[in-house]
Amino acid sequence: MDGRVWISEPVRQVQDLYGALVGPTGLARTRFEQVQVLADRLADGHRGRHPGAYVELVNWNASVVGLRPEELWERRLDRSDFVLAIGRARGYDDLDQIVADEVSPSAAYENAVDTMLAGDVDGLQSLLDDDGSLTTQVSHWPHRATLLHYATANGVEIHRQVVPRNLPTIVALLVDRGADVNASAHAYGSEVAPLGLLLSSSHPHDAGVTGEVAAVLREAGAR
Repeated sequence: MDGRVWISEPVRQVQDLYGALVGPTGLARTRFEQVQVLADRLADGHRGRHPGAYVELVNWNASVVGLRPEELWERRLDRSDFVLAIGRARGYDDLDQIVADEVSPSAAYENAVDTMLAGDVDGLQSLLDDDGSLTTQVSHWPHRATLLHYATANGVEIHRQVVPRNLPTIVALLVDRGADVNASAHAYGSEVAPLGLLLSSSHPHDAGVTGEVAAVLREAGAR
């Protein structure tokens, strides 16, 4: 547990699994390339019985949901199992949607997500001063998450499901700067808004901020 950010052990395990692959180096890859790179690492993690691989697979691949670690390690998985898990964490519904393309991440948007999740209010405010459109911009991933969606620690990449302890202040800042509290993202096979994701996420609850953040969203008209 960090001083400024609450991170659950499963999330830490996934962060350890992917390491620098999900950092700034990922900005150089198209989304298809990044899926393939992360699927390789996930496959290696499965072979090596890495705890983070267990977390990823049982969360994002329906064929192994409910398996205990030892059962998962003994299960024969093929390339498609790893690609599907990576894809579903990013808003793809099935393998047919994961096609080679040239869509690349926005460095400015990715920086804003990371700055927000680090609990750096001053840094985030400075980024929004420079580019106010960041509050309504969406991820290049098919889940189309806005900053508010990422703030809920749900429905997006597990390594980013962390909770700044000052999340109520951060969400209030985003709302004040024009974020749409009812913006739609695609997660778990359906369209979802920030409030629903927040209320169904264990991370903000465990960090003790769900009530305050929900109040900010509701006051702004979230439903």
